[in-house]
Parts: sequence; C-alpha cells; structure tokens
Amino acid sequence: MERSEGAVIVTMRSNPVNRMNPEFFADLHAAFDAVEHDHPALPVVLTAEGKTFSAGLDFEDVFPRFARNDMDELQAWFDEFRRSLLRVFSLPRRTVAAINGNTFAGGLILAVACDVRVGAEGRARFAINEVPVGIPMPWTYIEMVRYAIGTPATAAMTLSGQLYDVAAAERLGVLHRVVAPEQLLATALAEARRIGVDSASAYAASKLALQQPTMAAIAAHPELDRMAMQVVMAPDSVRAQASALAGLKKRD
Repeated sequence: MERSEGAVIVTMRSNPVNRMNPEFFADLHAAFDAVEHDHPALPVVLTAEGKTFSAGLDFEDVFPRFARNDMDELQAWFDEFRRSLLRVFSLPRRTVAAINGNTFAGGLILAVACDVRVGAEGRARFAINEVPVGIPMPWTYIEMVRYAIGTPATAAMTLSGQLYDVAAAERLGVLHRVVAPEQLLATALAEARRIGVDSASAYAASKLALQQPTMAAIAAHPELDRMAMQVVMAPDSVRAQASALAGLKKRD
C-alpha cells in the first residue's frame, strides 16, 4: 500500500496471480485495515502486478474443501470470502480498479466491486467461469455483479462461462475505460481523485443510497447462498471440479 497525492494505491501481491485463498483474504483485510486507519477519506486504487489482476479462487485450496463434504467448514470458508468482497464493494469511499491483466471468476467479482474499472490494452481475458468448473454463483455475488453491469450482462457472463477480450469486457461494462498499459495507473489515479477529501462524506452517503437495494436483496435471501454451498458438493459438481483441477495441473 502506498499513498499517492490524494489517493491510496493497494497492490495485490499475495501470490503470483492473486489466487484467492485464506492468505489472500487475510492480506486484503490487512491492507484495507491500514487504509481505513491511516488514510481516512482518501479514494483507493486497487491493482496488481504482472499480467494478472486475479485468477480467482485457488483451486488447490477450495476443491479439496468441496470434496470433504463438510458444510460447517465450507460455510466458514464462504463467510470469509463473502466478507472480503463485500468489504470492498461497500467501502464508503471512491474505489477504482486498475486492471492490469487477466481477471477471472472471484477476481472479476472483486474488480467489479470497485466503483470504477480501468483496463489496460492488450491480450487480457475476463470471465465469470464458475459454472463450467462446477461452482454455482452465490446470490451475494450475482447481486454485486448485477449492480455493476446490469442483469443481461451478468446473465450472459454467469451462464456461459465465456472468455471475453478487453474490447468485449468494455462493451459489457466490466471496464469503464481502456488505456495503454503505461497509462493505466495514472488514469486510475486521476479517476480516483475526481472526488476530493472535502466531498468524501457526500460520496459515501450517495454510494450507500445507491447500494441499498443491492445490500437489502443480499440480506433477504441467505438461503440462496446456502444453496450454492450445497451444490458445490453435489457429485456432478465434484466431477467438474476434479476435471478443472486436472486441467490446471496439466497446464502448469
């Protein structure tokens, strides 16, 4: 984390492609704890290093959890995952994702949890690819993505698992702007600084009001999140997960 003239940059580097596992979530919370303690009211730019913003869930961490068929363990894991993404989504200040590369699954949900998304030109790919690997999209995440990009785009991405290039991601609303890679951070900082510290309270109140229907919908249907946790342990889901993990290991 570093301060940059009226904004704070949080750079994810928990592992080479920011796969989401307990260590990643702990790092994310530590960074935002520091942001809230040390930099009150400043806007935040969230970014990463290399060619990947976040590859999403760490298959080697989560698929064994699913296969153990322990609902208590799974619920505790999901609660922390959910808490991490909702923390970014509902942060009462301006948040800008500077998306440096590939952004998949939970990583894409984290990106769209930010108020503004700036992408870099190039060969990056974007996907909500949970369904093809045997993971249903939890209600909480569907509502977060729906808030960010609308129902038709959310449905298209969720139900197809399709890979999209940068241009398609911009058309879908995943990206608000696309710039040359060398301009990415400067552009994201400029977007963050649109709201000065004297407007922080007005921004926070407006964001809270805008997100209220989404947060209310999330709170109203916890049973749909529980259903998702049950479906990941279904025999066909476990087979899809095993196939996806084998494919990943073969590529590695």
